[in-house]
Amino acid sequence: MTERDTPTTEPAAPRRAAGRRAGRRRAPRDPAEWRARAARLSDRVPTRWLVTGSTLVVLAASAAFGGLEDAPVEALPTLGAGDAVTGAQLRIAVERARLIDALPEAGLEPEDGRRLLAVIATVEDVWDGPVPTEAGTGAADNLRPVGIAGVDEDTDPVAVLLLADGTSRPELQPHVPMELAFVWEVDGDDVQAEAGADLPVDVYDKTYRAEGFVTYGERFEEPFVQARATVPFEDVGAGADQ
Repeated sequence: MTERDTPTTEPAAPRRAAGRRAGRRRAPRDPAEWRARAARLSDRVPTRWLVTGSTLVVLAASAAFGGLEDAPVEALPTLGAGDAVTGAQLRIAVERARLIDALPEAGLEPEDGRRLLAVIATVEDVWDGPVPTEAGTGAADNLRPVGIAGVDEDTDPVAVLLLADGTSRPELQPHVPMELAFVWEVDGDDVQAEAGADLPVDVYDKTYRAEGFVTYGERFEEPFVQARATVPFEDVGAGADQ
């Protein structure tokens, strides 16, 4: 254990393979251009893959036979850049956030006045079946930047990209960490990254359901905030060396 590790408690659940396989799109046609742009999204610092976790809610009992009284709820666990938190399905370490003009290699070219906000995180599937990165059924639900105009807890990212090659909506495999870029389109005037700025990012967990509709069976649903990470926030302009 390192000094930043904290015990992690994961809910017990039947260990059957779960989840539907999400489609994979091809990587960008120009790998060299993508690597140049991805390098600007990266801070070139190796990810610190630390396992952290915390109990989110504490109930206080009243007198011996008096039932439960209202009790203060513990503040959300706070994480630094590269700290990981483990949930029922995913382990997530948020690393950094970047403002960028466009990612044409991934087909993301906002209109004039619009830009892209990319939150980069290393995500590992700790379940025993594949996990998609689609919204509504997968990892796209598990991160939300905080305090960004036009983005709230219900705003899905416009894309989730594998940072290594730009593959869109990759499928997570059990116990294989992947560095992903969660991308939102934002107003360029309303969202700016000042020098030395940080961005808070909420990390979500989901509730495991062992039984459900015939179509879905086992599933993870009802996202809730598990922790809040604060990470460096930088404007990288065009994002690729010209």
